[in-house]
Amino acid sequence: MAGTKVLTPPIPALSIGQAQTIPAARIRPNPWNPNQMDEDMIAKERQSIEQFGFVVPIIVRETGPFDFQIVDGEHRWVVGQDLGMTEFPCWNLGIVDEDTARQLTIVLNETRGTADEDKLAKLVQDLLQRRDERGLRAVLPFDRERFDRLAKRRQIDWEALEAKRQVLQQGTNERWVERVFRMPSAAAIVVDQAIQRAMRDGETEHSWRALELIAADYVSG
Repeated sequence: MAGTKVLTPPIPALSIGQAQTIPAARIRPNPWNPNQMDEDMIAKERQSIEQFGFVVPIIVRETGPFDFQIVDGEHRWVVGQDLGMTEFPCWNLGIVDEDTARQLTIVLNETRGTADEDKLAKLVQDLLQRRDERGLRAVLPFDRERFDRLAKRRQIDWEALEAKRQVLQQGTNERWVERVFRMPSAAAIVVDQAIQRAMRDGETEHSWRALELIAADYVSG
């Protein structure tokens, strides 16, 4: 019948595989893993396992009666062995063909999402109020530059800045002036990125307006 909406039943959530504890000697890495870690990230992985335990199982597939190949989790497997682990909690997908395993390696690496920088910064700053900074630096998967940026990221209250702007403008005549600055190219990139973010967060299409909102926070204290 025209105009009738056909309701389809919900698709059931199918769980493929099973939890299994597997000896380290029966697990081997795959030859196509694109995920690489530098020594600093490996050290953080080690600290994480030491501090929190092995909280994420290795995902494997069966490639023989007593042989399992890693689909996701090679670095945890390597670090775990360095720490003396002789067996690992795994999620065994069972018998999976190689093309499917290759696809899953990409999917599991690339579909973990992207963190909202403001929310991530707030998490880091909240933790710093209650936890030792050295311990957080050792375990959180950030290099020094990103950790510092998240720890010091300014949380901008755009409504408060607008109120400050109104106060600063009282008693002044509205007129246009031009400002020209020379700066290193690296600094210009930072300024451009800040203005673009301020335009987005402040819901304005004018770069001068975004810069004004940022500057007002410093002018009024």
